[in-house]
Amino acid sequence: MFHHRASMLLVLCLGLLAAGAPYLKDDAADVAAEDKKFEGTWNVVGLEVDGQKLGAENYENQTFTFKGKEYVQKNGDDLVEAGTQDLNPKKTPKEMDIKVTEGMTKGQLQLAIYEIEGDNCKICAADHGDKERPKELKSTAGSKHMLFTLKRKK
Repeated sequence: MFHHRASMLLVLCLGLLAAGAPYLKDDAADVAAEDKKFEGTWNVVGLEVDGQKLGAENYENQTFTFKGKEYVQKNGDDLVEAGTQDLNPKKTPKEMDIKVTEGMTKGQLQLAIYEIEGDNCKICAADHGDKERPKELKSTAGSKHMLFTLKRKK
């Protein structure tokens, strides 16, 4: 009797997985298409931290380079951090989980949201290690959020 129930449960689970497989494939294709939108090098053209707009001297040499699921952030030739990003374009606002693998915040997770349109992108990230993702693309006093405005490098 137990084996019969276990077999039935297994068949049911496999059926549910098979039924959901096309949706998982669609999600993977959507994420891959979104990753493709980020490909290339981006200049930082605006930066707000904890509600304060920073002067251009604080970011004018900063770039982000995206390739697949990997990114590198530099200040001139100096590495700021590098890691991977996992995108969720189905959420509103769109979500980005940043896993830092190199740099001073190595090993930390950073929760972010973003919007990308052509050669323009905004990323609003919580402080490294914060458990709560920003809800909107802005940095307000006390939030510790960082709002990056990026322009694709030509």
